[in-house]
Amino acid sequence: MMKKIKKIITTVYFIVLLIGGFQAYFVTSFKDGIWKDGLGRILYESPGIIKFFHFQDKWPCFYWWLFDMVYFWGGISFIVFVLWKNDLKD
Repeated sequence: MMKKIKKIITTVYFIVLLIGGFQAYFVTSFKDGIWKDGLGRILYESPGIIKFFHFQDKWPCFYWWLFDMVYFWGGISFIVFVLWKNDLKD
């Protein structure tokens, strides 16, 4: 039963991650002279280092970028190292 709940939580998390990631990084709109991503965040000109590593001309800002990275990598780490920890040992 616990394994089934873990699978459901993992599946839901990755679906939410896929939809949110797609909206954040692949959907943009331009209205009234303002660029926005698919999540409604205002986009600004990317700093050079972001353009170099992520190849993006626009980004929401450092704090939103940091939130995206923590949410993405932290969520994957939680799923792997906390939720599935005992099952990986077997």
